[in-house]
Amino acid sequence: MKLWQKVFLYTLILVMLAVSMTSILLLKSSFSFALDQKKQSVYSEHEFLITSFKSMMITERLRENAIVLEEKKLKSFMESTFGKTAEGSGILFCNARNEQVYNSREIEVPEGLVEAVMDSGKSYMQVEEHQLYTASAETIEGKIYYVVTANDISDVMRIHENMLWQIQVISMVCAVVIALILLIVVKMLLHPLKKINEGTRSIAQGSYQERVPERGHDELSELAHNMNCMAEAVETNVRALEHVAEDRKQFIDNLSHEMKTPLTSILGFSDLLQIKKDITEEKRMEYAGIIKAEATRMRTLSGKLMELITVGETNLEWKQEEMQKLFGEIGASLKVIADNRNMSLSCEAEQGSLCVDRELFKSLLYNLVDNAVKASGEGGRIQVIGYFEQGQFCIQVSDEGVGIPQEELEKITQAFYMVDKARGRANGGAGLGLALCKEIVSLHRGTMKFESAKGQGTRVFIRMKGGLEHA
Repeated sequence: MKLWQKVFLYTLILVMLAVSMTSILLLKSSFSFALDQKKQSVYSEHEFLITSFKSMMITERLRENAIVLEEKKLKSFMESTFGKTAEGSGILFCNARNEQVYNSREIEVPEGLVEAVMDSGKSYMQVEEHQLYTASAETIEGKIYYVVTANDISDVMRIHENMLWQIQVISMVCAVVIALILLIVVKMLLHPLKKINEGTRSIAQGSYQERVPERGHDELSELAHNMNCMAEAVETNVRALEHVAEDRKQFIDNLSHEMKTPLTSILGFSDLLQIKKDITEEKRMEYAGIIKAEATRMRTLSGKLMELITVGETNLEWKQEEMQKLFGEIGASLKVIADNRNMSLSCEAEQGSLCVDRELFKSLLYNLVDNAVKASGEGGRIQVIGYFEQGQFCIQVSDEGVGIPQEELEKITQAFYMVDKARGRANGGAGLGLALCKEIVSLHRGTMKFESAKGQGTRVFIRMKGGLEHA
């Protein structure tokens, strides 16, 4: 059973129970009021009848010139006074032994009514079927008689039955009307829930861009908002996973390609050395040089790849390092590379310390300078500057090399990505250096940004907080 059906059914049952109970209570109250009025009327009539009979009996006694009427004459007087009837109101007289002395018609006295009057001496009334019986103890001619009157209350009962039937009809009509109103109201109130259900189904089937309409300020609107937030989070995560999967596929494809090229060269020239018998010393040295160069490239590739994979998994040694001193050491190491290509390299930093992993920090600057050297021609100028600003350590690496097209800047930190693949391979590059730099900067809670243009050199801007809190 659906939710709207449950809400509709349960609400309808509760409303009908409330209406029925209210109608029954009102009917019962009305019937009790009518019956009480009838009882008062009947009791007054009973008292009036007895009082009138006693007054008439005094007149009869005077006419008979007797102090007390005999039982025979009393019974005869009762017959002449009340007569005999077949229906309607009736009266019955019983003596102290509960024996009938006179009745105006056949009356079936309810069991225990007279006995109750005998025991208490008070008047009693009792309803039996459509008759209202009133019993009282009266002293007539010096003796105790029990007088029972029977009055027809069919009119009260008939009104009660008519009202009961009317209430049943009205209840049925109300049930139909309330059911229709409830159906419309429940449908309207739960319509947003239907939309949420449809939206959730679409999202579950893969339509993560689907959104649920948000209307009003009730719980359903809040639920719709939460569902939209969840869908947005799922969509973001799915896109991220798709992006990761695509990056991994590209990574594996690039790795396979980068490994296949040197392996093909190594195997090819190895076969030539093995097959050719009359190879000259010059050719042998050439082939051996190619094999060595390709093997060196593979070693560089595997080393960079291993460093990239394990950069965040090894136990890092966070220490406060004096930046000016560390930059001096790194500059001295890198000067050899620059001198080999007749380049000018300056590596300077201002006084101050930062919590870093020494080896990772060196690897960061080595890779950035190595990229700058490869991008620059002989006689070029490379500058590495470090300074503190707003609680962060900033690094700026700039060169006067070939530059990077604007549309390539967002891709250069991807593994194996190279702007100029031919030049990169000629320089022994594998496209992993900047990807490694990005990971190292992230571990030091920093950001890295590139500014470059074709033929105008490249500038790398790094801001980092250091790794003390991260560790």
